[in-house]
Amino acid sequence: MSNYEEENIEEKTTGGKSDAEYKSDIAAREREVTKFLNQSKAVDALPVVLADPPIYTKSQAIKDQNAAIVINVLSNIKEKEIDGCLESLDADQLDILMKYIYRGLAAAATSDNTNAALFFKWYEATLKKAGMGCVVRAISERKTV
Repeated sequence: MSNYEEENIEEKTTGGKSDAEYKSDIAAREREVTKFLNQSKAVDALPVVLADPPIYTKSQAIKDQNAAIVINVLSNIKEKEIDGCLESLDADQLDILMKYIYRGLAAAATSDNTNAALFFKWYEATLKKAGMGCVVRAISERKTV
């Protein structure tokens, strides 16, 4: 058995996180985000939801649960605050955000209750801040959010 087989590589890149650990992390993140949202501090919640996304799990339910939290935060940030929010994010966080924007746009295309205009506003502002490389990385990366 080769050391380069996919299962061995994946085990090392995941850092050994199990689905239970991801669920625990997401529950803690959701509690923290809820506190921010209850205090009308959605802007402060954005870096929290973009930290350590569950990109290595194969469980779609875990990814869906985390995406719902991110989308909730994005929808609670006022349009005039979007540019200010993006200023505080680093390049990795902007790449993760762009992945969630694309996910939100895909959901908007298949659902009546998702606001596509919201995601287009975020897309425009994120593209302006991070550049076209952010878009390329978001759509070409194999690890999804």
